[in-house]
Amino acid sequence: MTNDTIVAPATAPGESAVAITRLSGPRALEIAAARFAGRASPLDSPSHRILFGSFLSRDGSPLDTVLLFIFRAPHSYTGEDLVEISSHGGAVLPAAILAELVASGARPARPGEFTERAFRNGKMDLAQAESVAALVRARSERSALVAREALGGSLTRRVAALDAELVQLVAEVESRIDFPADVGEPLDGMALASRCSDVAVSLREWIARLRESRGVEAGVRAALIGRPNVGKSSLLNALLGYERAIVAETPGTTRDTVEESIQVDGVEVRLADTAGVRHASERVEQLGVDRSRAAAESCDLAVLVLDRSEPVGDGDMEAAAIVAERPTIVAWNKADLAGGAGIASGREEARRAWAGGAGAGAGSGPGGSARIVAEVETVAVRPGGAESLRDAIREALPMVLARRPGDELGVTSSRQMDLLQSALASIVRAEEGLRGDESY
Repeated sequence: MTNDTIVAPATAPGESAVAITRLSGPRALEIAAARFAGRASPLDSPSHRILFGSFLSRDGSPLDTVLLFIFRAPHSYTGEDLVEISSHGGAVLPAAILAELVASGARPARPGEFTERAFRNGKMDLAQAESVAALVRARSERSALVAREALGGSLTRRVAALDAELVQLVAEVESRIDFPADVGEPLDGMALASRCSDVAVSLREWIARLRESRGVEAGVRAALIGRPNVGKSSLLNALLGYERAIVAETPGTTRDTVEESIQVDGVEVRLADTAGVRHASERVEQLGVDRSRAAAESCDLAVLVLDRSEPVGDGDMEAAAIVAERPTIVAWNKADLAGGAGIASGREEARRAWAGGAGAGAGSGPGGSARIVAEVETVAVRPGGAESLRDAIREALPMVLARRPGDELGVTSSRQMDLLQSALASIVRAEEGLRGDESY
């Protein structure tokens, strides 16, 4: 199968001006030439040329006007002869072109097979091959940055530097085992153990930073929590910039969790609009409240939405108790209906109410333990009225992620992280063996 000529769409299906179909393998030029009519043939074209002409169906009639991009081995993505056919997009033409190429002898490629061939032909290493998939799956600028750096060889270079130091250590040990008369000097186990320790410290610090940075790649889960009709759905729509959640004056419109993502400084923030916290009288309502609690318990950042136009009540207290252990932004919504009062008086109302709750001390947050990271006023129904909340989320991200700007990013898969941890464990065992004058 590795000698087959493979074909696959290189662009996602759907309505578009242009679609690209890619051929790779020993017969790529031959198959493309059989379906192409232009001033020059792909068989006679040098590498890295673009040919203009018509793509022909099996009966010789033109299907579409296309551009052929010619890449001869080994100067291509896969290291094989490769042809990219740029046609008009849509659902019909690309599918017809793909069918004609298969009928001419190409085989539909398996998922990832183009990159697999690039790896097998030495065009990239395994870490770079994995980063291609990570780049395609990236849902935030930070995730894409990780994949781009790995694709550029950053991970490979970092591992190679550590590997070079370990190879020297192994060479010193093995030379004294295999050629003791030539080396002369006895093995200094403590000195070699110290060098192992230096490598282990460097690797341990790298793994610790990678664990932190993985949180950036995974994104941040933020849950909008509050009693019914405080404007949680309106705030979600305002942050998204379009009407995603149903908004109505009737309390309890949202009965299930609605989730969507926004980008904040290159980090994916997954927003969850939850059902209003209340004492439910129906089974369906209770399920919605239960899901609200579950969303609050699993979120990285809670947004406690309070109605600025009304006094803090029991429903607000209950919602505040749910997010008691989470980093929390308090969003005083409907600030335009507060009669000109500022956020300070509302804050005092809330703190007086919280102070009267079970286990809460004066001046504390809900339940005496909430980590309130910011308090903002919002008017969800007014253009720009949720920007203060967006800014508060942006400012809370470093704390939520426990990550300093500029920390390096590196791995693109759990497999790579597991291998680094396995390497660290092996180095630690080697160090212990050298210090104890033992063999492993």
